[in-house]
Amino acid sequence: MGFHLAIKGGKRARSRGWPLWPIFDEREVRAVEEVIRSGYWGGGVGVSGPKEAEFEEKFSRSHGCKYGICVANGTIALHVALLAAGIGPSDEVIVPALTFWATGSAVLMAGATPVIVDVNPETYCMDAGAVEEAITDRTKAVIPVYNYGSAPDMNRLVKLCREHNLVMIEDCARGHGFVWEDKPAGSIGDMGCFSFQQGKFMTAGEGGIIITNNRVYAERCYAIKDCGRLREGGIPEEGIMPSEIINWYNYRMTQIQAAILLVQLERLREQVEIRQRNQVYLDKRLREIEGIEPIKVDERLTKHQPWPYCFKYNSTFFRNAPRDKFIAALRAEGIPCSKPHPPLHKALYFPRWSEAYRRYVEGGASFPVSEKAYNEEAVELPQYLFLGTNEDMDDIVEAIMKIKRHLDELT
Repeated sequence: MGFHLAIKGGKRARSRGWPLWPIFDEREVRAVEEVIRSGYWGGGVGVSGPKEAEFEEKFSRSHGCKYGICVANGTIALHVALLAAGIGPSDEVIVPALTFWATGSAVLMAGATPVIVDVNPETYCMDAGAVEEAITDRTKAVIPVYNYGSAPDMNRLVKLCREHNLVMIEDCARGHGFVWEDKPAGSIGDMGCFSFQQGKFMTAGEGGIIITNNRVYAERCYAIKDCGRLREGGIPEEGIMPSEIINWYNYRMTQIQAAILLVQLERLREQVEIRQRNQVYLDKRLREIEGIEPIKVDERLTKHQPWPYCFKYNSTFFRNAPRDKFIAALRAEGIPCSKPHPPLHKALYFPRWSEAYRRYVEGGASFPVSEKAYNEEAVELPQYLFLGTNEDMDDIVEAIMKIKRHLDELT
């Protein structure tokens, strides 16, 4: 008798393709051609270039902020925001364990100590209770991260930051178009940082932006990313003096990137709606399968989309087949999927002389929820799958059910 599972040579559950990413058409081509013909290709010097300025204004306004500062990528956005907030050596910044490494590496780039906290087991986002316990007299900032199409308890985090006079820098690399209650992601804290890397909801291949409603932070961010220059020949004033900005860099975005992003922004609203609709539908379908539990989305997060989508896999209901073996089988059935990045305390390099090294290497700190997600529980699906249809979501469900029906071939 032949095998049923594709990993054993059987027929795949899904043989047709998925929506392509990135999405583009002649509008991007025309936008890039316009920039090429203009001769103004690079980042603005002392002023945002024409496409860059237009994108800064449109993107920041669409996310509830007055000011936008384009930069070269999302990691740099976090780095610049930290420097603008005055974060440096001897300071502590609280970050979640389960996130892409840039959230923690940006803190190290600023010379500060990342204080890692575990995530909520339902949302896999920063645990606000753990944040409260981690605050010390050296804590200067908190970086909440939008992850898996979900969010931490932003209301409680805002309250904690206000009570302890902490800067909140939202990591929105995976939060384009999100809305918490009536506030867009990036406008809830002091600054919001977005990425436009190839796989993000909007992309120009690379790129990033910092948005804020604080003019001082905005001017500092611009000066830091543009070699210490004040924007548009601004006059030095208290709080924005270039001499007070110890570190400055050339972190500029090109006009070509900004032109592409202006077109990408036109698609964002519709794409959020499509991905959210499919996320909600797949959540409902996956709950039909014993041993599969979608990540919870807080009801106060009214607009969201999965980057990536994530569900918990309980091997007990799959004859104790390890999660990684399940992922391999699901991929073979034609469903792109993976496990999370390693938690920050395992992924980052900490210099031997640093406080972080003493905490996370010598001290052997443990983050059980994040470690369980990474080692045995979490399964991720890429965001572009969710630009498809209900039928595409059904194929994901059918592939999982097929594996469950033929576990004797897997275990």
